[in-house]
Amino acid sequence: MEQSSIFLPFLTQAAMTIVILFWLAWSRVSRISKQGMAAIVKTGFPKHVDNASNNLKNQFELPVIFYAICLFFFVTNGVTQTVMIIAWIFVAARIAHALVHLTKNIIFPYRFLSFLISALSLTVMIILAFLHLSTL
Repeated sequence: MEQSSIFLPFLTQAAMTIVILFWLAWSRVSRISKQGMAAIVKTGFPKHVDNASNNLKNQFELPVIFYAICLFFFVTNGVTQTVMIIAWIFVAARIAHALVHLTKNIIFPYRFLSFLISALSLTVMIILAFLHLSTL
């Protein structure tokens, strides 16, 4: 398997973070232009803007470990079809998590399940990394 293929899910996850960053910026700027900064200071941003902010913070939690594991597999020549499938499952679950968080934010079962799938897939990637390390 082409080792550099691990960078497709890696970059997709990174790109999603940038999309969320711009979503948050647009949400804040549009709210400030509607209400004015003085009103925002008094009342704070509405829940959907806070959700966007929280989701951006989420992109620097589990995904950071994902990036490190992807780099580990690349550097150690450990990218396999199984690793790729699990990496794409992680990214798909993170996209689903972000979509739920940024829209209706239905925590149970949708956001919780997407988080659980991403956490489990990352766990599998870590186990695969340990197994691969044992063969080096």
